[in-house]
Amino acid sequence: MSALTEDLEVALAEVMAENERGLLARAVVVVEVLDDDGERALSVLTTPGLPDWDALGMCRFGVLSIENPAGFNGEGE
Repeated sequence: MSALTEDLEVALAEVMAENERGLLARAVVVVEVLDDDGERALSVLTTPGLPDWDALGMCRFGVLSIENPAGFNGEGE
């Protein structure tokens, strides 16, 4: 998976830069894929070197911001 996560990091960094969103530091990406039989599966990819506990924290932040986009300010309030 190392080549895959390295390619993901390069692609995300390019997209962020092209859209003036800043310099990519780390990322967690959840993707749904279909196999040859049409079966769905989820895959979680992270940029290289991202510790699991940091990935979990980033996912939790994402869940909270999706659940309550108007009221979540990232400071636990």
